[in-house]
Amino acid sequence: MKRFEVIEHTADIGLKIYGKDLKELFTNSAIGLFSLITDLDKVGIKESIKVRLEDDNKEELLVSWLNELIFHFSARNFIPREFKIEEVSENELTAKILGENIDLTKHKILSEIKAATYHELEIKKIGEGFEAKVIFDT
Repeated sequence: MKRFEVIEHTADIGLKIYGKDLKELFTNSAIGLFSLITDLDKVGIKESIKVRLEDDNKEELLVSWLNELIFHFSARNFIPREFKIEEVSENELTAKILGENIDLTKHKILSEIKAATYHELEIKKIGEGFEAKVIFDT
């Protein structure tokens, strides 16, 4: 099963994300997001950050998760490479993100993503897994 695919959306960019369960779906959404931003193969693992989020439902939780990751990238200059979802439910997420601080001599920024949006947001059950669609504000 593929992890994600990029979808073009007017001036913005989006992802269609797949996962056998919510843990894999949220992991693949983070990998997809940072694959748009930089080459993850060039990101090392030097520190980890614990993330705990609560929201009203899994769709809003997905947007909160992605925006939390964007916050660590833009405000803390941290590029995560690995995403370890410890627990995810309809409205709570606990995870550890592993990566390093941005080093522009080795990390090329491919695109600037400002936020995950609620526009066309959906998570649906498909067969044995899940599919989500997220549009990012660039």
